[in-house]
Amino acid sequence: MSAVSNFAAGIGEAKVPRAFGVLGSGSSLELTDAMVNGGVAFQGVHHEASGAIMAGITGRLSGIPGIAMAIKGPGFSNMAPGLSACLMDGLPMIAAVEAYPPGTDWAVRHKGSDHGALAQAVAKGRVQLSEKTSFGDVAAWAKAETPGPVVVELTDGDGAVPDSLPAVDDVTEVIEAIEASGRPMVIAGSGALRQGWGRVLSTLSIPVFSTANAKGVIDETLAHAAGVYTGVGLGETPEALLLAETDLIVGLGLRPTEVLATNLPKPSVNIDTLASADAFGFGTSSGPGIVGQALSALAEKEWGMARTQLVVGKLRVTMMNGGFRPAQIFEAVDRRFDGLVRGVFDVGYFCTIGEHAWRARRPDLCLMSGNGRYMGTAIPMGLGAALHDANVPTVIFVGDGGIGGPVAELKIAVQAKLPVMVVLLSDGGYGSVRTRAIRDGLIQSPLLLDQPSWLDAISGLGLPGVRVENMDGFNDALDLWRPDSGPVFIEAGFDADAYQAMTDGIR
Repeated sequence: MSAVSNFAAGIGEAKVPRAFGVLGSGSSLELTDAMVNGGVAFQGVHHEASGAIMAGITGRLSGIPGIAMAIKGPGFSNMAPGLSACLMDGLPMIAAVEAYPPGTDWAVRHKGSDHGALAQAVAKGRVQLSEKTSFGDVAAWAKAETPGPVVVELTDGDGAVPDSLPAVDDVTEVIEAIEASGRPMVIAGSGALRQGWGRVLSTLSIPVFSTANAKGVIDETLAHAAGVYTGVGLGETPEALLLAETDLIVGLGLRPTEVLATNLPKPSVNIDTLASADAFGFGTSSGPGIVGQALSALAEKEWGMARTQLVVGKLRVTMMNGGFRPAQIFEAVDRRFDGLVRGVFDVGYFCTIGEHAWRARRPDLCLMSGNGRYMGTAIPMGLGAALHDANVPTVIFVGDGGIGGPVAELKIAVQAKLPVMVVLLSDGGYGSVRTRAIRDGLIQSPLLLDQPSWLDAISGLGLPGVRVENMDGFNDALDLWRPDSGPVFIEAGFDADAYQAMTDGIR
């Protein structure tokens, strides 16, 4: 059996549900032929970066790293932004790319490029395929903390996969700090989500935050769910209000890339599975061996339940007031589906609101670029999620900046009749960047769009669409949508100045 055939067999045995990508006429085509014959579906995409993101989100939701395909050189370069997004947000996937054999003379390489240098910047690592390359070993590498992309070059090589990093040592001072605390609060990161610690967190009687990348680690409708911790929340946010009242911050699987600022003003400890867990200002770090003890110690504490409900509720009222606002749209979608709807967020001021306003009952019901804050991820994330699980309606929230690059991928939603609603939240420009221009008297014209509407283009892709400029219009469009009828598009237009003001006191 050839190396390609052996690798394809491993993909089939692992029950990888689907591969994505743009194929070439070489080994990527051979691998895809073998995969499809082995029962693995293939989904073509219009850009390699989208394929990487779809594979990464499939990996997060299924627990089996997804597969994305590309040719060598420019194809791999096109994939790089998607790989970077997966690396930043901890999405496990495998990039199977065509490549020249090691040692090939650069002078005779058609479409040649330095895959190694590029992979070093955007992936966990790279391996060159050999007959001994096991898909299981590569998948384990992609899933190991912190998850991310691994590049497999479809060419002869040694097939070596590195050993995983050791866990940190346990430190008893962590337990002592928790036991001595009277008002501890928890910040759960993506490591807690992947380790399944949310089940116990849901039973606590103290404030529990999550990072944006771990939304849904506990049901955010619970009384002690304090919402998202960013590190830069202003006076209206629960993090600012509750942080002033706690005497100990307990991080669980919290990584420095998951918060916008790491300057914790109170005593803190962190429990994680990485040797680098103490890298950003926690007083003491420990490994996973004391998780049970730590959670048991936290279960003995009780404070802040009513206070948490009060500050969370106050923020919701603030976000809902002041005319037509994105928070009202998020609330309407949540109410329409009784919380059983998947919200997928791009980056911008509406996401600043959305990470607080969207109450995720489960981790799979909120997907966003919580770590990388990567513009343009929402459409491929949402499509990948809907292809993986079409039983849950998916609403993709995207802004003026995020829609342009991946918009062609929406043809996939039409072809597959996916239960997807795309909501463009538009203030006619790049609102969060424009804030700086306004503040410092810098040029604004490059940040404003002459023709922000996408209705004609979306219609050309086969999605029915409508523009709304108030909640009555949005609710009418929402009520008309039946997810089993296929995708739709709603363009929500907001007043640009009011859009600027909606994050006052929040970020």
